[in-house]
Amino acid sequence: MKRFITRLAVVLAAGATAVVLPASSASALNRVGCTESGYLTIHNAGGSLCFANAGVQSVAIYGVDRIWTGNNKVTLDYVPRLGAAATSETVEKWSYGKVTGAPIHKITKIRVW
Repeated sequence: MKRFITRLAVVLAAGATAVVLPASSASALNRVGCTESGYLTIHNAGGSLCFANAGVQSVAIYGVDRIWTGNNKVTLDYVPRLGAAATSETVEKWSYGKVTGAPIHKITKIRVW
C-alpha cells in the first residue's frame, strides 16, 4: 500500500507541474531590427516591422502598404478594409508586394514557414 501511495504522489506531482507550467510555445517567430534583406518586412505609415525565424504570431498591424517576404514563405491573416471579412494569403520567398489602392486595414496573424 505504501508503494502505491508513493507512486500516486509522484503521478499527482507530475500532473500538477504540467498544469502550473505553461506549455512552451513552438513559435520561434520574433520581431527583429530591419538589418537584413532576408527578414519578413511589413511597412506602414509608422515605418517598418521585421520578423525572423519560423513560427506563428498574432499581431495587430494597421495600414500596411508594402510587404517583403525575404527568405520566408509567409501566410498572413488580414482584414483588407474596415468592415470586410478576414482572409488569408500565402506568399512565397523573395516576394515583394505593394498594396494598390487603400492600405490593408489590419494584419491579425503572421505565420512564417
